[in-house]
Amino acid sequence: MTEKIVKNAMLMLCLPVILAACSGAYESIEDRELRQRHYQCQHATSLSVAEIQICQNVLRECQRRARKGDYVC
Repeated sequence: MTEKIVKNAMLMLCLPVILAACSGAYESIEDRELRQRHYQCQHATSLSVAEIQICQNVLRECQRRARKGDYVC
């Protein structure tokens, strides 16, 4: 039981770091898909830690594109 708790705690601590490193992968997503993911994140409830990080990455990509003049979200 303690082993399982430790493993879950380690996963929760490491997952945001791993997902943050993957944020560059959103640059290749088409505008339509990014817009859909952004919409889903805005209306989602009870998100897990991983889902929150994904939504933050989606928002970051929307903001990055907006700075370039491409307002897709």
